[in-house]
Amino acid sequence: MAVTPRPAATLVVIRAGAEGLEVLMLERPARGFFGGLWVFPGGGVETIDQTRLAVDAVSVPDGTSDHRWRTAALRETVEEIGLAITREPWNGPLEAAGEGVFDAVVARGTTLDGHRLRLLSQWVTPVWAPTRFDARFYLTIIEGDPPLVSRPEEVTDVMWTTPDAALARGREGSWAMVTPTIHHLEWLALQAGPQQAWDAVATSPTPSSTPWTASDGSEVLVRLPATSDLP
Repeated sequence: MAVTPRPAATLVVIRAGAEGLEVLMLERPARGFFGGLWVFPGGGVETIDQTRLAVDAVSVPDGTSDHRWRTAALRETVEEIGLAITREPWNGPLEAAGEGVFDAVVARGTTLDGHRLRLLSQWVTPVWAPTRFDARFYLTIIEGDPPLVSRPEEVTDVMWTTPDAALARGREGSWAMVTPTIHHLEWLALQAGPQQAWDAVATSPTPSSTPWTASDGSEVLVRLPATSDLP
């Protein structure tokens, strides 16, 4: 019997670097379903992402129906690498987890800024996988070089890289990556810079009329904007 996919959210964090667009990537510890892989920050949508505290701690555009996914993406990014994307500038890393993330931003009189996220795509793990996720990928832009603090139980390495450099590491075998990560890097590699990538993302992405199946069996419900099928 197929496992029911668990709602999840991933944050594709980009910035302008010396060599053009850079994306933030991290390496998972060598255990579990995503063990040893290079991925974008993110994780499962939790019960805490739907509480009154979460609603108070995370601001989203009016009429948004995906509050809990945006909340999970922002919370997980804080938990994993200490990066807090907030309405007002946050100086230094935020070292907190779970509801402690929400408590910290509320105590500071700000919110995690869901307005700074745009939906890129939606992928569902192959039906044969022992652990499955229904993951929404969001794009956000930051500036500068904020300090990052990795949680060793979740992250073994973190770095900024150009999409082309990340893809080259994947081809040479030094980075292990799954199909959705590769597709997003290929899309980012086509963008002239962060603003161009942001502008390319439709405010309200259109779901595929017929879900598209990726090479690894993943089902893509919302497609990356303005791209053709990638092999």
